Amino acid sequence: MSETTSTVNLLNQASGYGVLVGVGGGFAIGMVLVTILLRKYLREDNQSTETFAVANRSVGTLLSASAVYSSWSWATELLWCTTMVYNYGIQSSYYYMAGLAVQIAVMSMVGIHAKKKIPQAHTSLEIIELRYGKAAHILYMFLCLTNNLLSCSSMILGASGAISIIAGNLHIVAATILTVFSVLCYSVYGGLKATFLTDFVHTMILLIILCYLNTAVLSNIGGLDALYDALVAFDASGTREIPGNYQNSVITGKSKGSILFGLILTAGNFGLSVMDSSFWQKTFSASPRATVPAYLTAAFLISANVWPLGAIIGGAAIVLESSPKFPTYPRKMTQFEVDSGFALPYALMATLGKGAVGALLLIVYLAVTSTVSAQMISVSSILSFDVYKKYINPQAQNKHMITVSHIGCVIFTLGAAGFTIMLHYVGVNMTWYGYFYPLIICPGVIPLILSITWKRQNFYAAFISPILGIVFGFVVWTTTAYKFYGYVNIDSLGGQLPALYGALTALFLPGVSSVILSLAIPSDFDWSVLQNAHLLIKAKDIDANSSDSSVDEKINEKQQQEEEEEEEDKTHGNERTSQEKHDDAEVNVDSDSSSKLESQEVFKKSQQLTPKQMDFWIKVATGASLFILLVMWVLWPLPLYRDWIFSRAYFKGYVTVGLMWLYATMLIIGFGPLISGRHSSAKIIRGVYNDYIKRKK
Repeated sequence: MSETTSTVNLLNQASGYGVLVGVGGGFAIGMVLVTILLRKYLREDNQSTETFAVANRSVGTLLSASAVYSSWSWATELLWCTTMVYNYGIQSSYYYMAGLAVQIAVMSMVGIHAKKKIPQAHTSLEIIELRYGKAAHILYMFLCLTNNLLSCSSMILGASGAISIIAGNLHIVAATILTVFSVLCYSVYGGLKATFLTDFVHTMILLIILCYLNTAVLSNIGGLDALYDALVAFDASGTREIPGNYQNSVITGKSKGSILFGLILTAGNFGLSVMDSSFWQKTFSASPRATVPAYLTAAFLISANVWPLGAIIGGAAIVLESSPKFPTYPRKMTQFEVDSGFALPYALMATLGKGAVGALLLIVYLAVTSTVSAQMISVSSILSFDVYKKYINPQAQNKHMITVSHIGCVIFTLGAAGFTIMLHYVGVNMTWYGYFYPLIICPGVIPLILSITWKRQNFYAAFISPILGIVFGFVVWTTTAYKFYGYVNIDSLGGQLPALYGALTALFLPGVSSVILSLAIPSDFDWSVLQNAHLLIKAKDIDANSSDSSVDEKINEKQQQEEEEEEEDKTHGNERTSQEKHDDAEVNVDSDSSSKLESQEVFKKSQQLTPKQMDFWIKVATGASLFILLVMWVLWPLPLYRDWIFSRAYFKGYVTVGLMWLYATMLIIGFGPLISGRHSSAKIIRGVYNDYIKRKK
């Protein structure tokens, strides 16, 4: 890990600054403008805490699915997938997608449980505080904030390293700071709704570019048959030994390194989703009817990012490394280059040239900024709701909460950037860090899930179990490193088996201990404590002592305003059907519902589900989680784990279905929200046009 530089330059530094400054600035200005239009024409108040933190809990299915998909489309996902295919073969791309889908499905189950049991929540930590008290609240706050820092810094570390090498060895500090700066601008101004909108734009661009890159690389190589023949020839050449792979083949399902990597990734991803408050916030932000459909849509489609990418571009990196077209030729990639994810840009340079590398630079930037934005809002919500309001100013109202949220965004962003720069200078790379952070972020996963799903878990189980997970996770990690390598240092701790045993211990030991302690000390929690908790923030324009007549007056004002708008629509021939208005209600957020009438309008009766409907969606989410787990980790991969090399037919089918999955995802996730939000867009366009006509007159 001592080697941290490379002499390979793919693009010049102007390209890097063009994306980081030009595209970043453009997105920041664009999202601020969109936030202004939403506030003016759809009456969404970005200065309301409910809007800033949870987008007024009324985001529709496809926009929520796009936001979840975007949050799980990490920059390191693209880079690391290619790295693991280069290291262990094509089967690594399968285990990467298997490690993405299950957690999102589990979060659909957790989210609908939360919708039923604590409908006014803003963060997962509010559940812990109400159920277990101050000590557990502080412990889980530490776990969640640590998860936010580690996940954000790991993604910035991989992305900034890739951006630096792509853009003519752009200085790592400049790449890191410029990457997060534009996100800070629009997230502080627009809050979670701005994050949702940028998530959608990022995802649409990401999917379009991935469709192009995968298809173009495959065409450049000569098609599926040519790629398969090249991989078979690589196996026959005996160029590289891959321990644990059947006959050292890169196209076998029997790959020990691939499955170990997949298990480590899956364990870590449980921490990155369940312990990440931004995923909880997206469930709170979705309308009750949209929560499960949105998460399951993202869970079924998320494989599209890495499925064809690993097989096509990862395969190209393997077979082209000895070609004069490869940027490192005549030498092989160094271990640092491999572990840092540089196989992906090198393969694109060898096949498609600078244009494709520039496209990669763009999507890496968009992926990293999308996730940083979600992490930023998540941390700011924890600081405002779980620190400031709980322990500093319990009577805090909207103005104070928004101020704290803005300050929290700034502190976390700068802190994460500084922490990432420190990691770079001590020689930590993307792969080592990815093996390490599950040890810290996994111990709270199962106890936190049980906190919202199992009424028998008691305080001792919730408090002691994560501590046991952290302690014994590190003990297992270090002792197995010594057992397998004979010494304990940064290299041995980065081995697959020590990382796997440590991660599994950190994930499952707290679950076992939680069940044992809960059964030993019986408890029966009353869910009504969560259901009846009043967690909404007092609106900025209503004093806490406002009379009922004042509220009634504001209700009448709103009704009158809505009647006037409906009459105006009729006058311009734009009367809409009741179904269209319902569609708008799912996508749009009314500022009065967040900043004037509090719970009377935040929780509209027409948008709520009955307990019977909630139970139905809980069953659907639970069944889908088990189904995805069974298919992705049992029914599909285990029959392949035998002494067998992929046949031509299987390989071509695997890649073809992956490409079909990617193009279907582009249509559903990339363009679907445009269709579902067409009425909102039309309303804004009409408003802008009418204002323009009035000014012209």
